Amino acid sequence: MASARLMNCETRRVRDAMRIVVVEDEPLFRELLCSGLQTGISDVHVVAAFASAEEAIAATDCWPVDVLLTDIDLGSGDDGVALGVHAATSRMARGIVLLSNFAMPAVLVDIPSTTPVGWGYLLKTSVSNLDQVHRALRGALDGELVVDQALTRELQPVDTSPLASLTTRQLEVLALMANGWSNQLIAERLFISVRTVESTISSIIRNLGIDPQAKHINARAACVAMFLRDTIRHRDFAPIARTRVPGTG
Repeated sequence: MASARLMNCETRRVRDAMRIVVVEDEPLFRELLCSGLQTGISDVHVVAAFASAEEAIAATDCWPVDVLLTDIDLGSGDDGVALGVHAATSRMARGIVLLSNFAMPAVLVDIPSTTPVGWGYLLKTSVSNLDQVHRALRGALDGELVVDQALTRELQPVDTSPLASLTTRQLEVLALMANGWSNQLIAERLFISVRTVESTISSIIRNLGIDPQAKHINARAACVAMFLRDTIRHRDFAPIARTRVPGTG
């Protein structure tokens, strides 16, 4: 009887979890990444893992899923961006999270926005931070744009951008939005009320000229897209030297 209850609980957990497909061409990193996701994040279920975009697309029985988590550099063949665009336009996934050894999150601004699909961009050095990975997966599933927190520190808007009209507090909140933080987490981080966070975000949306009622527009994602376009694109980043994986310290 106890075993039956445990089996039912496990079945329910898998049914309610985010269904993830992982695409990564490095076998060890792929194995450890999948293991870290399965054991370290309670509401994630890795449906399948592949070494290339072509393998993933050919496995038609795995799709659709909630989120595609893919390395950008997949060796020969299509890269992760092309795979993500294909998955988005073909409705194979509701969210796409890109992994890279290079700090180039402005690629998210250039991706076609033909479907209401969320996107994330994480450095491969950051995947040992499973809280951040979880925020990226959840944000992408919710239709938002989420960027690695290591890439949003100390960014300043260019003078010609509408971002230049935001206050220091508004820019701080916007950066946390870009990192996939919920209103509740932002409130706890900044020691303010959730209502204050909501009011601040409403002011950000209004000051940036975004219509929150516009059809097929995620206002938070639109704010983050402007944040990426008008800050990160005007700053040079060095390539990341070393990749860490969950469970390797």
